[in-house]
Amino acid sequence: MGMAEIKQGFRAVVRPLVHALDRLGVSPLGVTLAGLAFSAAAAVVIAGGRLRLGALLLTLGAGLDMVDGDLARLQGRASKQGAFLDSNLDRLAEAFVFLGLLWFYLTALPQPRPVTAMLTMAAVVGSLTTSYARARAEGLGTTCGEGLFQRPERMVLLLVGLLLGWRGLEWIIGVLAVLSLTTTVQRIIHVSRKLAVEAPADRPGRGRRQS
Repeated sequence: MGMAEIKQGFRAVVRPLVHALDRLGVSPLGVTLAGLAFSAAAAVVIAGGRLRLGALLLTLGAGLDMVDGDLARLQGRASKQGAFLDSNLDRLAEAFVFLGLLWFYLTALPQPRPVTAMLTMAAVVGSLTTSYARARAEGLGTTCGEGLFQRPERMVLLLVGLLLGWRGLEWIIGVLAVLSLTTTVQRIIHVSRKLAVEAPADRPGRGRRQS
């Protein structure tokens, strides 16, 4: 079963919750902000060494992240503004959790784990650049859904690592770092090839941009 099938199955399970939130008058933005709050809380408890509680809070945050879109569609509120906010808050939520992990491996153990801390930073860079590559491609008028390791896969693997404890999590973070950066490279190559075959006349005014 692929990730798409898992997501569809999850949506079917939480559909009653979506309808209940609609009846209560909860807005999609409220659900998105609640998901961000759960992720921030997960980061705090992870930083303090309570990894399994962090996994539970992160699961709740990730679950709400999948609910807000369905709620927006049900209420007829789906919009570009909502998609923009949701995407950016997702990045913040993920960064919060990695910062909690960074703090944990530098301060919460009897001996700091600088190598794991560096791998955590590499995983952060990989997750953010993977998202940026897609956003930049779409800004240039093309698509970019390719990649070995996208956000759902990152969340699932991170949850598994948190449940394994800090020693197992070290290996998971290393895998996250390598696969996230690999996905970024995959997307850069893929989009570069797509843009290279387009006629320059099809992309007026879209030269190199400094960022």
